[in-house]
Amino acid sequence: MRPIDWIVGGGFLLRVSYIWLMRQTPIGQVLLIDSDFYHKSALAIMEKGVWGEQVFFMNPFYSYFLALIYSLFGVQWEWVWLLQALMGCAICYATYGIGRSLWDEMTGCIAAGLLGCCGVLIFYEGALLTATPIVCFNLLALYLLLGKRSPLTGVRSLAAGILLGLSATARPFSLLVALALLYWIYRTPDLRLTRHGSLLWAGVLLILLPVVLRNFLIGGEWGLTTSSAGMNFYVGNHHGANGIYAQVDFLSSAEPNHEREEFIAEAQRRCGCTLTPQGASRYWLGEGLRFIWEQPIDYLRLMGKKAYWFVNRVEAQNNLSFYFARDFIPLLNWTPIGWWFFMPLAMAGWFHAYRDRTGQALELYVLCYIAGCMLFFVSSEYRLPIVPILALYSAHCLRVVIHLCQERKVFELWPMGCIAVGMAVPVLYGTVDAERLMLRRVDYYNFGALYERQGMPKKAADLYGKSLRIDPNFEPAVRALNRLKLTGETPGHTARQLGDWAFQRSEFSRAVEQFSRAVAQGDNRSETLNNLGLSLYKVGDYNEAENVFSRLVREKPAYAKAYFNWALVLIAKGDPTVADSLLMKAIEHDPRYGQAIYRRGQLAAERGDVKEAILLWEELDQLVGGDASLRSKIEGLRGDL
Repeated sequence: MRPIDWIVGGGFLLRVSYIWLMRQTPIGQVLLIDSDFYHKSALAIMEKGVWGEQVFFMNPFYSYFLALIYSLFGVQWEWVWLLQALMGCAICYATYGIGRSLWDEMTGCIAAGLLGCCGVLIFYEGALLTATPIVCFNLLALYLLLGKRSPLTGVRSLAAGILLGLSATARPFSLLVALALLYWIYRTPDLRLTRHGSLLWAGVLLILLPVVLRNFLIGGEWGLTTSSAGMNFYVGNHHGANGIYAQVDFLSSAEPNHEREEFIAEAQRRCGCTLTPQGASRYWLGEGLRFIWEQPIDYLRLMGKKAYWFVNRVEAQNNLSFYFARDFIPLLNWTPIGWWFFMPLAMAGWFHAYRDRTGQALELYVLCYIAGCMLFFVSSEYRLPIVPILALYSAHCLRVVIHLCQERKVFELWPMGCIAVGMAVPVLYGTVDAERLMLRRVDYYNFGALYERQGMPKKAADLYGKSLRIDPNFEPAVRALNRLKLTGETPGHTARQLGDWAFQRSEFSRAVEQFSRAVAQGDNRSETLNNLGLSLYKVGDYNEAENVFSRLVREKPAYAKAYFNWALVLIAKGDPTVADSLLMKAIEHDPRYGQAIYRRGQLAAERGDVKEAILLWEELDQLVGGDASLRSKIEGLRGDL
């Protein structure tokens, strides 16, 4: 066996060991935010077919990737982790091939060995996230273009384009790479731009165009892979942005389904018009650009923060936390190679390699990912695809050090040493914000909340308690523990809490199940019955929802919410006349019930009674005041008179 085979084999054993250890930890038992979304989307694809019903909000590749694995092997996450571990080995092999081709055998082996025991790479290979496939596809594409010692062929150019297209359906940053590679092809004397550039982009478009056409046929608008680009741009570029992912103030949750609905709703509220998903994306793109144009000094400060986050050793998460995983899986502490190690050595290695421009395509690749992060925001996932390139330049640096030491030319190392030491300063320097990201209190809380949702209060309490041990003043964890103490005192309360969790996350079928269980256990409070009725309404069971609201108004005649929600059911059933009478009942019991007044105005406008609609909405305007969207609707109705 060759040395590289032993290196990659050892890396695979590390990955299998990590999977084995992870299975019994929170990371291996419950899914958080994006992972949960991809998993549920995969199940929906298996149940309803591959076409879907909405324009993609999240990048589509990973949901279909999971659906394929689930269809072949069953719905078991272990198969996904194992396949991603094999992808990790492919990354090591591809990196070795590139290093061997551009430099020598030893450089390739060192780079592969560094990646084999890179903790953050192993961590993402054990997560249901897009990170590992993106890195794998990108590195295989670069290997096809750079890693072979024979001249580049058309088949390899086309295959590289297909891989970059697949990567683009997981995160569109690779489209920047595909564009930059045209420049590399143009600058390479023995390559023909027309042939290889065309074949490269033919491969990209072969994957990308079906996604674009599918979105057009469903949504009626042209766009790339998703309708979330504008939202992500705004998250990274607005007055409150800090350079990494931070939830904007009008969002109630970071979960994708909530983000989609609330971003669209907020855009519609601000502009006073109805927007499609692509229209909302354009709106938020405009808002981000407006911030850049109107506040250039603040934007420059923000760019400085992004640059710091990009080079610093902190692994800033927008989903799973690497530091949280280290608490549960000691193996990650035994594989300490990471960003802190790569970045200083890579810069020194790049300085030495720059003179012969050996890795020009690699430089363009890195610049594309830097540009992507600076354009949006920095996260550990977003910068992960350049880790293998940093490993290559780090390996080149170590190879040069070994060579010069063997030649007894140690003095010639001083330029590279100065660069490495100078780069280590921003890499290792920890600000207060950087230290806060490593605290893990939010991660313990989030996983505790997931266990609570699944009806495992003891595990939830344990994680909430660990969150408080990190920060005794962390208020959400305090409230969560108090909530768990209450659940043992009230019949049906645990089911009610689980129903509330499910409802907040738009899991309405599960909410119906939990609220029904709570009612069966004797929880007949108005709020529980109301939430049960709303959940039935959301899943389309209008008759049963009407029965629940009918019971509720009999038991509590002054409960305005029940009349309003019953009216929503009747509107959905096509009975606006009775719905209007119920809305009047809601307003009779609560004269300041703005939603009921608005709905009455809406019904009046739909039946052509414009004057009545104007009177109702003017009443609402006096009640709430300052709602530009409402004023716009009123003026629009006045124009119809």
